[in-house]
Amino acid sequence: MVRLSRSVLSWSVLLLCLTGCQSLPINPWASLPPPPSPLTSVAPVWEHLQTRRQALDNLRGLARARLQVSTRDATLEEAVIVLQRFESLRLEGLGPLNQPLFLLIADTQRLALYAPQERRLLSGEASAENMTRLFGIAMTPCALQYVLAGDIPLRAFPTVGTFAYQQRENLYFWQGQVPGQPLTYRMWFEPYDLHPIRFEADDIEGRLLLQIWYEDFRRVQGFRVPYRITLVQPIVGRQVVWEYREVELNGQVLPALFHMRVPAGTTQVEVESLLEPEADRLPRIW
Repeated sequence: MVRLSRSVLSWSVLLLCLTGCQSLPINPWASLPPPPSPLTSVAPVWEHLQTRRQALDNLRGLARARLQVSTRDATLEEAVIVLQRFESLRLEGLGPLNQPLFLLIADTQRLALYAPQERRLLSGEASAENMTRLFGIAMTPCALQYVLAGDIPLRAFPTVGTFAYQQRENLYFWQGQVPGQPLTYRMWFEPYDLHPIRFEADDIEGRLLLQIWYEDFRRVQGFRVPYRITLVQPIVGRQVVWEYREVELNGQVLPALFHMRVPAGTTQVEVESLLEPEADRLPRIW
């Protein structure tokens, strides 16, 4: 097993402290008027999300990311995020003096993470397992892009399920499965613009694997974007909170941003050689 040295784990930008339980987000739509004519079919919801995906070419944002495990948490104060067409991801961690701490570049097939303090390049398949090894996020880079853009983490929209308007919550609710996948999904959408505000996934045995909350929606260049996104993995007791400070959509993004270039002499390591972090431990990159 290849281990990153202590200096990577003690970056000055990471602030370790005790953490308590996270309360459930408040539903701001419960106290608002219901839609004039509630939908009876989920088709307009999928059409809205598809139209949004087609219109959203790229996103550039500055965010704060906080990872919580059962006994402590770690905070990355400056994370620069660049997404393009839900196919390419660039995630850069910066220190208090804007010095680079790590750089992750991923597409639908491969991912690579460069740790300049260690002069190490970790590369491997763009899988949920490798993202867990690096960040503690059990989600592929492609799925993470959808989430960070305020979308559901599914490339194809579900076709089999039930849809209803929940009058008490003033939300639309869908539950079902995606063909070829054993997971069961639950999704809640706000009633006016049909944006997802909550997402859940259960495994074949009914265990809750993933929860996502989308909050603090703001209007950005004609799009509604959640400035706070929370991912919870209940089985391992791990939670990641992304809080945007700045977001820019459909600006100029150069292809070179998604090409990894490292200095000569950089040590190359396969991500698959790293062990996944235990439930009560922080992943290596934190």
